Amino acid sequence: MSAGWPLPTAPAPDAADLAHWGEAVVAAVGQRDSAPPAAARAAHPLLDLLAQLALVLQSTAPGGVRRQTGWWGRLLGRDVEGELDAQEWQSRLGVLVAQTDVAAQALREQSSSYPTAQATALDAARAIQRWADAGAAQLSTLPAQLQPVLVQRVDHLRRLAAVRQLEAGQWQLLFEQDSALLARSQRITETLLPAWRQAVLARRAGDQQQRNQQAAQLQAQITAELASAQARLD
Repeated sequence: MSAGWPLPTAPAPDAADLAHWGEAVVAAVGQRDSAPPAAARAAHPLLDLLAQLALVLQSTAPGGVRRQTGWWGRLLGRDVEGELDAQEWQSRLGVLVAQTDVAAQALREQSSSYPTAQATALDAARAIQRWADAGAAQLSTLPAQLQPVLVQRVDHLRRLAAVRQLEAGQWQLLFEQDSALLARSQRITETLLPAWRQAVLARRAGDQQQRNQQAAQLQAQITAELASAQARLD
């Protein structure tokens, strides 16, 4: 992707020109800027929906939400609020799963652009660094009184290149985080949740204690998946 960036030019022996040397590549990079990684954070809606799913599962066990709430939360009545919310959502579990699928697809579509953004940022860093290296190599061709001006400009270009390098790393991290979240979401909605539903519906048949244990184990796995996803985004 290196094609298209302005190539370094010989620095002119003029203080005013030297103070803006490399502006061509800086302007070109600015024209190709994408949204900063921080502005691309769209994972939280999916994470919130998965958390609501976990709350619904907790509500199926007597006192499930209450056990998940600390003593301070119980004192403030958050356990009661949580149980009421979970009971309301329990009747709409299918809708909640559908919303989770929609949120996952939106995140999948958005994160598909991150590798391109990463490559663009990395290529921009290399283009700017190429100018900085060229300026440093030609420093001795300038009169001594003008060399500090170019040195300052080269340092500025190097800092800009470092910023773009960091941005590329942020895009990569964001893509990895979202990929992990999508994988966990898929495992919850396509594997664990259907198995949990089956175990809950089968409680009345066969060994109820065994069915309860199976449902509790699946619920614990879903909660663990959600906790892992939250930890990666913190």
